[in-house]
Amino acid sequence: MQDFAYLFSDSAAAWLRGRGDARFHQYERFYRAGRASAQGADGFDLERSNEQYASFCRRSGNRLVQILDSKRFRSLMLFLVILWGGSLLLPTVGKSQPAAFGVVLCAVFVGMRVRARRGRSKSR
Repeated sequence: MQDFAYLFSDSAAAWLRGRGDARFHQYERFYRAGRASAQGADGFDLERSNEQYASFCRRSGNRLVQILDSKRFRSLMLFLVILWGGSLLLPTVGKSQPAAFGVVLCAVFVGMRVRARRGRSKSR
């Protein structure tokens, strides 16, 4: 009976042949770096290297999750939501109550400048 597991991109056989995602290439780089840094022929321990690779993968985590969890991404999403909401709200309210809306816009702008200046002075 022939093993067809290598045909599937998520199988271990396909992973060992370097097919599918980039996990094999990442492991190969880690393995070769460990071999190169080992002193002598008996200096490299494959079992210890595999354990170090597992802990390395746990520490690094998923890059997409790290990006989505970053403070910059949250700030960007908040900015885009406020920009979108403002683009919908601005023409409607600006036509019905232009003077009041102008005062509110000026107050928001001044508040943003004060907050930015306080943030800069705290970081110094």
